[in-house]
Amino acid sequence: MTDITETKTESQLPELKLQIAEMLNKDEVDENTPLGELGIDSLNIVEVILICEQLYVNVSDPEALQFDEFTTLKDMDVQLLEFSDDF
Repeated sequence: MTDITETKTESQLPELKLQIAEMLNKDEVDENTPLGELGIDSLNIVEVILICEQLYVNVSDPEALQFDEFTTLKDMDVQLLEFSDDF
């Protein structure tokens, strides 16, 4: 018999930083740098949302995420955790 335990959504900030850096073809990105300064624009924001949906699987409504060019990856992580079904 398999024991199925629910996993609590945890911060995925390190992996988020890694995937965003990869998307932008950079060695690394700073979690406190606004998205606009990282080089994320309207052309690749959909890819950012898809990355978030893959990393934060227990988020009930990822479309409720509020961000703009001044939002940081750390801000996004906090919001995604707040929208998690676990909280």
